Amino acid sequence: MLVALLGGLPAVQAAAAEGASGSWQGRAPALLVARSDRATCAQPLTPPVLARGRQLASLHWQFSSPPDAPLLAWLCHPQHCTALSGNRGRTRALAGLDAGQPLQLCFRLPAAGPGLRLADLQLLVEYR
Repeated sequence: MLVALLGGLPAVQAAAAEGASGSWQGRAPALLVARSDRATCAQPLTPPVLARGRQLASLHWQFSSPPDAPLLAWLCHPQHCTALSGNRGRTRALAGLDAGQPLQLCFRLPAAGPGLRLADLQLLVEYR
């Protein structure tokens, strides 16, 4: 589901020691989700160099949408996507995958209807 890499805005918080755990935070610009037949994905979030050769541990996400808006959401790694349960949460569904790969938040409307503006798209990525 990943489209061309457009770069990300990661803020790095990683230990310098080889093999140590680390984390990074990324934010994607607001976007309009207006389709029920195709996913709309946020700008890919690129991990820092320190994440290369490491494995994902857990991911925290959040985004804002209009209250009670019908929306389907996924967090995608180049090898796998996992469905998200709401506007914020935590998952280990991508644990073990390459932490050096970009991540994307993707969305789709469940049925035709008015578009939704999503903002404050954020990820906190923990890796080992």
